[in-house]
Amino acid sequence: MTILLTDEHIRSLLDPPDLVAAIEQAIIDERTTPSDVPDRLNLAGAGRFLRVMPAVVPSSEVMGLKTFFGGGGTGVRYVILLMSSVTGEVLSVMDACYLTAARTAATSAVAARAMGVKAQTLGVLGTGLEAAAHVRTFALLDAPREIKVFSPNPESRARFAEAMLADYDIEVMVCESAQEAAAGVEHLVTATNTGYGGPIACRSEWIEAGTHLSAIGSTHQELRELEAAILGRADILVFDADPGQIAGESGDVRDYAAQGGDLARVVALDDLLQAQVAIPGSPQDLSIFKSVGTALQDMVAADLAFRRAAELGLGTTWDDIALPKGNR
Repeated sequence: MTILLTDEHIRSLLDPPDLVAAIEQAIIDERTTPSDVPDRLNLAGAGRFLRVMPAVVPSSEVMGLKTFFGGGGTGVRYVILLMSSVTGEVLSVMDACYLTAARTAATSAVAARAMGVKAQTLGVLGTGLEAAAHVRTFALLDAPREIKVFSPNPESRARFAEAMLADYDIEVMVCESAQEAAAGVEHLVTATNTGYGGPIACRSEWIEAGTHLSAIGSTHQELRELEAAILGRADILVFDADPGQIAGESGDVRDYAAQGGDLARVVALDDLLQAQVAIPGSPQDLSIFKSVGTALQDMVAADLAFRRAAELGLGTTWDDIALPKGNR
């Protein structure tokens, strides 16, 4: 059976605490039952790009891929194809827009927990889907007493604050600048989109010592979010993917490396969760988790959504969208 799931279905199926637990366990399981996650494929032409992210996850008996399309002012589209790694059956085809934001936030939470972060004050730069997913996840896990939010668009930040206050009954402070939103918070989430070739969204002098950063906005060489000095200040720098890969995909990390930043000091999230390395004490300045997302995170989230949909009878179903060749 193949289940088609829309973005609306996915929003109802992915519970943040359960997704955090699933991603954390999947990364731990990688030590004994490793997945096959090859380099993602980045294609471009006619002002558009297509990113393809495949993975085989033996611990969950699933495999599949996510496609990520964008460019040319046509909008961004995400689609996941989830299959059984045992039979090859196509289990689900799903819109992965919200799923991508939810698994990114869940992985930020996994990293924060592994890095000993449980903040009562949360700053958020950005008011898009990724920012909302982070607030939802950390509101349910950590119950912060205050959230400070900034977006360059006054209407967007006002709507965002109103929605967060209504959903989570947490004090929300609408800020007039990124500097104001970053001041005095224990945990700063940067989920910005300044556009290809756009300005840097966050400056080092705005961030106080002792702050933990979850940086998720710079996922393309032409997208900037943090200036290189911020990464340079980090006592603890954790990435969710290979530093070389991230340097090739994130404008922030590429600039940091170009200015002489040492990527050899980066701690892999996988190694941290699998107890291959330990955090070297409390940071004196900053701790930073930098994420560009992985296909493993996608497949874990997709598998969780599929299994819940099957249990609840959600989605549009086919007997099997791709029959074995010999059965035709």
